[in-house]
Amino acid sequence: MITLGWVTLLLLTILFAGLPVAFSLGATSVLLVGLFDLPVKLIASTMFTSLDSFVVIAIPLFILMSRLLLDGRVGDDLFEVMNVWVRHLPGGLGIATILACAFFAAISGSGAATAATIGMVAYPAMIDRGYQKTFVLGLLACGGTLGILIPPSIPLIVFGAVTEESIGKLFIAGVVPGLVLTAILIVYAVYRSRRGGYVPMQAASWQERLRVTRRNLWGIALPFLILGGIYTGAFTPTEAAAVGLSYSLFITLFVYRTLRLRDLPDICLKAVGTSCMIALIISGALLFGRVLTLLEIPQTLTALIIEWKLSAFLFVLAMNVLMLFLGCILETVSIILLTVPLVAPILEALKIDPIWYAIVLTVNMEMALVTPPVGMNLYVINGLSEDIHMSEVIRGVAPFIVILGAFLLLTMLFPPMSTWLPSMMK
Repeated sequence: MITLGWVTLLLLTILFAGLPVAFSLGATSVLLVGLFDLPVKLIASTMFTSLDSFVVIAIPLFILMSRLLLDGRVGDDLFEVMNVWVRHLPGGLGIATILACAFFAAISGSGAATAATIGMVAYPAMIDRGYQKTFVLGLLACGGTLGILIPPSIPLIVFGAVTEESIGKLFIAGVVPGLVLTAILIVYAVYRSRRGGYVPMQAASWQERLRVTRRNLWGIALPFLILGGIYTGAFTPTEAAAVGLSYSLFITLFVYRTLRLRDLPDICLKAVGTSCMIALIISGALLFGRVLTLLEIPQTLTALIIEWKLSAFLFVLAMNVLMLFLGCILETVSIILLTVPLVAPILEALKIDPIWYAIVLTVNMEMALVTPPVGMNLYVINGLSEDIHMSEVIRGVAPFIVILGAFLLLTMLFPPMSTWLPSMMK
């Protein structure tokens, strides 16, 4: 345990020195290799094999797909569809916003992309109808977090790549919790709307509803194509990413015509930047995990947990407290890659279902997306308009952090919510 203390101190020192997470992990690993006389060749071999994976290929494909859909304004169409069906209900615009976030989450895999895409169209619409600004900002920031819970989910791909769990089962495990959280957010949106006295919009005619829905069927079909293919076993998650990318390219270029061929190089460059950042973090984190394994730190922690006779629930509860702290200072992929290599052997020793733990961890990462000072969605929402101040965003997300905390506890107390659907997969 003395070794673990020194390793933690070394990593934190490098992190707080201002070095990016990926390079902090890599630098710490290299120093540990030198200090403990470990084989130098493991640095190159581990960093190469960490990305030489069919599963990891899904990450840049989903990132590029979400970028196409973002720049192709598909989120605008999804919001329009939801709005014509529910705008006459109390809090109709709030309901439409959450439903649009859920639908876009089912095709993007990114919380930030979901918040940005739906926020661009929902924010001005809700403000124009007189909704309280902080409520709108909090709703959009929290609604965006559905992007990492409802499959496909980039954090779940990362978890599966580290633990070698089935990505398909991890994806499907997020469906029911994602729908439950969507319902909870809708109920809260209706409650706040009634309390605020917001007047519902005039109901759309059936002709308008059918016309708008028919016009946007191509975008609506995308999540069913991806999830249906994975659930039925028609294709793997990586193949689903390739199919979704091809489909997105087709509808944005030739059906909706919101993109042109000359737009693609810029879109690809933006996607490559995000993909490279995640790839570097994966390489650095898996090298760090490999070094820790050679130093027998995970084995020592596992033996210590068993010696303490800590129950599975108490261990997961303790991990969630740690995740809440880490969520305030690190982004989601870094947290997963830092902790999972250490936690994986303990999950096996305590007979904790890794699928359930992955969903619990993802819900905790949803909170990380809206927790200051580094919550990614806070900055995304802050950038929607020049008249938005970060203090307003933080005030707006405060009640939603409480809601996410309650939902996290619900996910912990009812594991079948996460494990039932994967058990039904072929």
